[in-house]
Amino acid sequence: MSAKLRLTVWIAVMMLLLSLVMLVFILWVDEKGLVDDSPERLVETVMHNERKFETEHSEIAWAEVDFYTRGVYCAFYDEAGELLRGVTVDGLNPADIPFFEYEIRTVSLDGDEFYVYDAQLETFDGQPVWIRGIVPKNDDSGTAHTTIVMTLMLLPVMLIISILGGWMISKRAFDPVEKITQTANSINGGNDLSRRIALCKGSSELIALSNTFDGMFDRLERSFSAEKQFTSDASHELRTPITVIKASCDRSRRKDFTREEFLETLDIIDEQSDNMSSLVNHLLSLTRLQQGTERYPLSEGDLSELVREVCEDYMPENRRGISLHTNIADGVTARFNTQLFASLVQNLLQNAYRYGKEGGSIWITLGSDGKKTTLTVRDDGIGMTPEEQEKAWQRFWQADASRSENSGSGLGLSLVKEIAELHGGTVSVTSAPGTGSCFTVVI
Repeated sequence: MSAKLRLTVWIAVMMLLLSLVMLVFILWVDEKGLVDDSPERLVETVMHNERKFETEHSEIAWAEVDFYTRGVYCAFYDEAGELLRGVTVDGLNPADIPFFEYEIRTVSLDGDEFYVYDAQLETFDGQPVWIRGIVPKNDDSGTAHTTIVMTLMLLPVMLIISILGGWMISKRAFDPVEKITQTANSINGGNDLSRRIALCKGSSELIALSNTFDGMFDRLERSFSAEKQFTSDASHELRTPITVIKASCDRSRRKDFTREEFLETLDIIDEQSDNMSSLVNHLLSLTRLQQGTERYPLSEGDLSELVREVCEDYMPENRRGISLHTNIADGVTARFNTQLFASLVQNLLQNAYRYGKEGGSIWITLGSDGKKTTLTVRDDGIGMTPEEQEKAWQRFWQADASRSENSGSGLGLSLVKEIAELHGGTVSVTSAPGTGSCFTVVI
C-alpha cells in the first residue's frame, strides 16, 4: 500500500476501534444500571402532575396533566382506589398494590419489573386524591439507550468523515513528495539538469528535502557543465600543439639529417609539450575549483612573507629588461591557501611580464586596512581597451598576440578570478591602451 492509503486505513481503523470501545462501554454501563434515570423520570413526572393541582379552586388542571411521557404512565385515583383519569398498566392497580406516599417501590408483573411512585393531593372538600406513576424498570427511553442509538447512528458518519479527512490530509501531505518524484524522473528521463523542484508549499521537512535535491541538481549540473567545458576546451586547445608536434616529427623524418636539425626539432616538441602540460594543469585547476571536487583548506598566515617569496622566486627566462618593484607591507595576515594564492600571484606576474613593454617595469603592492587586504599588480605594457577588459576573465581569451612577445594559454586570469572568489574576494582591472594595466585583488 502507498503511504497515503496506509495512513488513511490507520485513521479509519483507530476511529472504528474507538467507537466500538465507547459503544461496549455504554452497553456495559446500561447493563449494570450505573446510568439508570428511570426512577428520576418517574419522580419528576409525578411531581410535575402534582403541581398542576390548582390550590385556589382545589381542582386539577386536567388539560395540562401528562398522563404518559418519556415512558412514565401516570393515573389519578380517589381514596377508595377508583380510577379517576389517567393511563395505567393492567395488573398494577391499587387493589394489588396499596398506595404509599413518596417512596419508590419495585414490583413484578408477569416476569417484568416496574417502578411505582405515589403522591397524595387534597381537594377542597378534604377528600384525598392519589397520583400514581409507573415506569418499566428496563425502559429504553433513558439516557443510556438514547446514547446507544445516537452512537450507532453517528458511528458510520464519523467513520466516513474520518476516512475522507485522513485521505485529504495525507494527499495534501504527500503531494509535494509526488512532485519531487515526478521532477526527479523527468530529469532522469530527459537528461535536463536545468529543471528544479522549487517546492514552495508543504511541510518544512519536505521543503528542506526539496531544497536539498535542488542543491544536488545544481552541483550535478555544474559538474556536467564543467566536464563538457573541460572536454571542449581541452580538445580545442590541445589540437594546435599536437598538430605542431606531429608536423615537426614528420618534417624531422623527411628533412633532418644533422644533429643540429634534430635538436632544433626536439626543442620545438619540448616547447609544445610544456605548453600542453601548462594548459592541462590550468584546466584541471579550474575544473577542480569550479566543481569543488578538490578541497583547498584556508588557514591564517603571513601573506606578506608568501608574496615576497613568490616575487623572489619569479624569474622569467628572458627578462626583456623588465624590472620588478615591490611595496609589500610587513605583517599582513589573512586566511588563505598557500598553494592557490602563490599561483594567483604568479599568474598576475606572468601576465604583466607577457604584455609588458621592453625595458618597462612591474609594480606589486600589498597592504591591509585591518578589514580587507589588497594586492595590486601593475605594468606599463600594451594595456587593454574597455571591450578587452570585459573579456579578460573568459577562458582562452587573449589580448592581440601580435602586440606581445608570446602568448599564453589564456587561462591565467580565469584561474586568478576563481582563486580570488574561493578566498571570498574579488579581482578587477583598470587599463588603457598603451599605458598598461593594473589588476587589484581584494580579500
